[in-house]
Amino acid sequence: MIKVSHIFKSFGANEVLKDVSLTVDEGQVVVIIGPSGSGKSTLLRCMNGLETLDRGSVEVGGIALKGQASLHQIRQVSGMVFQQFNLFPHKTVLENLTLAPIHVRKQDPAKAAAEAMALLEKVGLPEKAGEYPSKLSGGQQQRVAIARALAMHPGVMLFDEPTSALDPELISEVLDVMKALAKDGMTMVVVTHEMGFAREVADKVVFMDFGRIIDEAPTEQFFTEARHERTQLFFSKILKK
Repeated sequence: MIKVSHIFKSFGANEVLKDVSLTVDEGQVVVIIGPSGSGKSTLLRCMNGLETLDRGSVEVGGIALKGQASLHQIRQVSGMVFQQFNLFPHKTVLENLTLAPIHVRKQDPAKAAAEAMALLEKVGLPEKAGEYPSKLSGGQQQRVAIARALAMHPGVMLFDEPTSALDPELISEVLDVMKALAKDGMTMVVVTHEMGFAREVADKVVFMDFGRIIDEAPTEQFFTEARHERTQLFFSKILKK
C-alpha cells in the first residue's frame, strides 16, 4: 500500500530524513516511535505529499508521488489525522464531514450527509452532528477529525501523534476508535508515544532516531527482543517514567 524508497529531506542545513525506506502492506498497522526530533512526523508528511522530497520516491496505493496530478490522486486514497484537530470552526460537525465529499468527490449532498452520520455513529458522536467544534472536547474533536478523513474513503490512514494534544483522560476514547479501525482491516501508519497502543494493535513497529530508521520488527519481537542498543536505551528511559 505504501512504498518509501531512500528518501532524503532537509530544512535548510538541517537534514531531517537520511536515506529512509519503508514498506506498509495492505491491511497492516505500522507504528513509528522514537524521540522528539527524530523525523517521524516529517516521514509521515512525506507519505502524503505535505513535504517535498529532496531525493527518493514515495508510492501510495500504486500511485507514484510525482507532480501535482499525482499529489491529488494520493490524497484521494490517503487520509491524515494531525496532532491538532484542524476542524473548520465556522462549520458544524456534519458540515465538516460533508464538505470534501461534496466539493472534491462531487458526491450527492444527501448521500454525503447519510454517510457522514454513519461515520459519526462509528466514532460514537452522532448526537454532535449539529454542534460546532468549539462546543466539543478535545477527544471529541479528534474523533470528528478521524471521521472527516474517513469520509473520503481512503485506502490508508496516517496518524501524526493524534493523542498528544489531549488531556490524559480523553486519550482512550480516540485510541478506541483507532483500534476499531485496525480491527476492520484499515491500513494505518501511526506516529505515537502510546506504547500500549503500539503493542496491542501494531503488526510492525519502526524506531527512528536522527532521521534514520534504526530498528524495525514485528511487534512482539520488537518489544521483547529489541536488537539495537539505541532502541533498548529508549525503552529503558520510558520504563523509568
